Amino acid sequence: MSFISYLAILIISFFFNIIPRKISLLLGRLFGMMIYHIFPIRKDVALKNIKDNFPEFDYNECIALLKQTYIHFGMILVDFLRTKKLTKQNIKKIVNMDEKTINILNQYPGSIIMTGHLGNWEYFLPAFGLNNLKFSIVAQTIKNSYLNKFFLKIRTLKNVEIIFKEEGKEKMLLALKNKVHLGLASDQNAGHKGEVVPLLKSQISIPKGAAIFHLKTKKPIFIGYCIMNKDYTYDFELEKLNTDDIDYKKSDSIKKINRRFTRSLEKMIIKYPNQYFWFHKMKNKADYNR
Repeated sequence: MSFISYLAILIISFFFNIIPRKISLLLGRLFGMMIYHIFPIRKDVALKNIKDNFPEFDYNECIALLKQTYIHFGMILVDFLRTKKLTKQNIKKIVNMDEKTINILNQYPGSIIMTGHLGNWEYFLPAFGLNNLKFSIVAQTIKNSYLNKFFLKIRTLKNVEIIFKEEGKEKMLLALKNKVHLGLASDQNAGHKGEVVPLLKSQISIPKGAAIFHLKTKKPIFIGYCIMNKDYTYDFELEKLNTDDIDYKKSDSIKKINRRFTRSLEKMIIKYPNQYFWFHKMKNKADYNR
């Protein structure tokens, strides 16, 4: 079954890479709707997350947002599979990463980049790598070993390194020490190991990693997002997380940093709700069985 899934993705990827991007994205939209209607992966989880966090929405509004989310991630999947078509010459036509942002990142080599599962987080890799910015991203190993190797191949770019979670914090700290920007998607449910902070109408447990690395290294934290525009280009947005008033000796320093991150993230989710990955379990698993 694992090999069949890999083979299907391989064929789909080949097809999307031989046709123009506009047509690929149109098919991606259709693919998203097909998944919604035929293979509703985590549809119940996503719908509950939307209902819980937008209580002012009626049922039809929740369903409309859910459909738009499937459509968005159908397009994101297409663009991810087409990553290897990006070059130093054409990336600027697709990802708007202005000179000011590039200069800031060059000014603070080895910074900590926090993001959430919003927009197209996979495009951080080409946005950094093809703009000559050294970047390491922490990724989750995919259980399907065939797909894990295939996706690793897609993600492997010049100036980019993939660090799998099981490789340990030492490798992540080494990247920072070597002046490599470290990217961390910090909104996944971290369970009892995480720090509980509010996000929208929920209380969620998120990883402590970014805050811990900052406390250990004093490297600055930036919050970044790669948001899809109506014309299907992306805007790469970056803001520095303020830590000037953080008392590193106090036990609440990690919570303060994580709370500032979720404040930023929730503003972006409210602005672009269809671009948030509602499919992951934001709360404890038991909450989705009620």
